[in-house]
Amino acid sequence: MPNVINYIEKYGDTSFCSVPFSEADNVALCDMYYMPLDLVVTESFDDEPMNYADVANKIFELRGRKHEPVGLVLQKCISEVMMAMAEKKRFAEMKVVSAVRIYEKEPAVQFEAATFLLPNGDVVVLFKGTDDTLIGWKEDIDILTKKGIPSNMFATEYLEKVANKFSGNIIVCGHSKGGFIAQYATLFCKKEIRDRIIKVYNNDGPGFWDYSYLESDAYAEMLPKYRHFVPQSSFIGMMLAHDYDYTVVKSDQVLGPLQHDLYSWQFEGRRLKKVDDLTPIGKLNDGILRDLVENLTDEQEKALDEVFDVVISGINQEGLLDVKNNIIPSLKGGVEAWRSLDKDTQKKFLKIFSSAPSIVVKNTEKVRKEENAKRIKNISDTLKYLNVLF
Repeated sequence: MPNVINYIEKYGDTSFCSVPFSEADNVALCDMYYMPLDLVVTESFDDEPMNYADVANKIFELRGRKHEPVGLVLQKCISEVMMAMAEKKRFAEMKVVSAVRIYEKEPAVQFEAATFLLPNGDVVVLFKGTDDTLIGWKEDIDILTKKGIPSNMFATEYLEKVANKFSGNIIVCGHSKGGFIAQYATLFCKKEIRDRIIKVYNNDGPGFWDYSYLESDAYAEMLPKYRHFVPQSSFIGMMLAHDYDYTVVKSDQVLGPLQHDLYSWQFEGRRLKKVDDLTPIGKLNDGILRDLVENLTDEQEKALDEVFDVVISGINQEGLLDVKNNIIPSLKGGVEAWRSLDKDTQKKFLKIFSSAPSIVVKNTEKVRKEENAKRIKNISDTLKYLNVLF
């Protein structure tokens, strides 16, 4: 089935002036943005915007002109997407400005954003998802345990800077954690800025800490221009409190975590290939993750946070690829760090997962009943249809 590369190659000769920015372009940019734009684009809004094609070629040159993985879970296809876009008019004529990267260990921050100026006057604000760094993954845990991460504030500030610098319509995009902070920044920016936003794309990003966010006036205002895409067995996008107006996308992968990869998402022409509903596994993921998170006590959240802080520090590597290349010292450091924790913290951490079997059983039964009811309805509808025919 066609994927993002096929879309770029088939429709890349069409200018944004004739065919406006679409959900397909959103996926292309979000997939490409796991490449390190900050290596060649400064963070200043005052510097001259660079042609996207020049940016891509300079990054490719710095990486030895080879399509290689950006990290352990970020495959070489991301580099291929970047260069495919650079060779097509639609994307090559974009301008790029202010590629910001904030990376801090305490508190954990892996925040990256960039601005793309389209020839039709639209401005695209792009937020990167979690990269290969352990700090980036720690910040993901903080989404669950701290009810607010620094990247939320950085994203809101960045969006407001973009709006103050450039006129025109604004489009906000992000994948994974990037989609999470994209929706957050849209909700919490100034209203006059939110009024200029014409589309918000959250690509398989998690939801909020509680449903009060979805009941706010700002969310109701955002909803008509908000698109939340999830693959049919979504895992990440099912976390926390999220809307149920998401659009389900077909992936060529089977497992939920692997479907998180944008390169696996299938296309139909200029659009993503949609399916009617989540698979039973996707519904199961939704129920299990919701119940696990909602049942966490304050003490368990604190223990979860402390364990990951200590263990990541003990592993003493920057990225997942570093862990793979130094597997023995990484494992040894992580185990020693775990043993250094007090017994009470260890006990609270392990108790988080002790309820998992019962949660799985409960949600499996719920999904099974829903699927059986659906099958019965489908059979009934078919019989009614045949009765009309004959």
